[in-house]
Amino acid sequence: MTYPNDTDQNHTGPDDTGNTDGADDSAQDKPSESKKVPEGKIGESAAGSDSSDNTPSVVPWKAAVGRYINRPGLSGNTRRTLRGTLGTFFQDHTPLLVDTPEDVRPDTIREYLGRTSISDAYRLSLYSRLNAFYEWLVSEEHIRPGQNPMQDVERPESPEVERPYLSPQEFAELTYAIEADYEKRSQMEGRQGIKENELIWVLPPLKFATATGLRPGELKHVRAGDVDFEKKTLRVPAPDKEPNPAHFDYEGDDYDRKIPLCPMALEVAREAAEGKAGSDYLFGGARSEQIDTRRLSRTVKRYVRKTGLGEELNFTSCTRHTCASWLMLLGYPSRELMRLFGYSSVKSTEPYARLSPSLEELQQEPSAFHEEFAEATTELGFFPPAH
Repeated sequence: MTYPNDTDQNHTGPDDTGNTDGADDSAQDKPSESKKVPEGKIGESAAGSDSSDNTPSVVPWKAAVGRYINRPGLSGNTRRTLRGTLGTFFQDHTPLLVDTPEDVRPDTIREYLGRTSISDAYRLSLYSRLNAFYEWLVSEEHIRPGQNPMQDVERPESPEVERPYLSPQEFAELTYAIEADYEKRSQMEGRQGIKENELIWVLPPLKFATATGLRPGELKHVRAGDVDFEKKTLRVPAPDKEPNPAHFDYEGDDYDRKIPLCPMALEVAREAAEGKAGSDYLFGGARSEQIDTRRLSRTVKRYVRKTGLGEELNFTSCTRHTCASWLMLLGYPSRELMRLFGYSSVKSTEPYARLSPSLEELQQEPSAFHEEFAEATTELGFFPPAH
């Protein structure tokens, strides 16, 4: 097909700065309004002419993106991320004459992904979003397979990722620091003091998230009725979907997966669920019935700094990454981690795989390190060693 001339200039010159950890870029990738897109409907060309043959209908970029991000089953965060990425790419990084997805040249995408201002992790994330969008266009027959420019764009290499985590001793040090600070402040008056119902509110969700590996968005939606103390399991709520209190016996759209609970998680859940109805949130904030995950993250980060554990550590490092790392060190297989964490592919466990004992280590007697590590995690009430 014929592409716009390579010499066409974009409206905006500077690159947008990349998110260094590949997280939600909805604010960062907010598209400008410099490029005007035809408002044509699906099935109409940019000029408004109807297609009379069997070729795919011409879909303006804006209409295609609108249909793509409004598919059922996507969370609000996912929609914002896709809207930001696809909108910014089209409006700020494609030539003026480009009006439809099929008009985009592979060179344009390579230039967009090859910017030096973004990290390798973010580059791979952008590639995945664009590739998924174009695969959807092909599946919906908006473009032919041969019109997909991503076929000629090489997938960026996966960066070597080492996700920081807490050792059992560091986790114990962090929880002790929180307990000690709250005990000290509870004796004080005025703004430095705290009310009795605010004591140690951050500890239960911190411990529970470390023991289960739950994402913050999942953690805040857990209700008391989601915990089965007899079977020692938890029904994990689906992100961004409010469970229906009348459907606690229904394992359907309201829930993402069912996972086992270790002794630490069960102990925390029992204390948190005391006096609560099944429909009540399991964890509350200092002044609310449901935890504020941003406030929780900031509070944990403050104590991380106070204890000198490392500037690179955040709430996810102290909980989800720590849980995954401990499971790998205890010899659990990657597929078990994938099931527990709700990953769609075992590939997502690769950042932790380096911690898994080798086959030779599994055949030998446990090393002093693994024995000490297993003893420390068992003392905390974590899962036992896999072997």
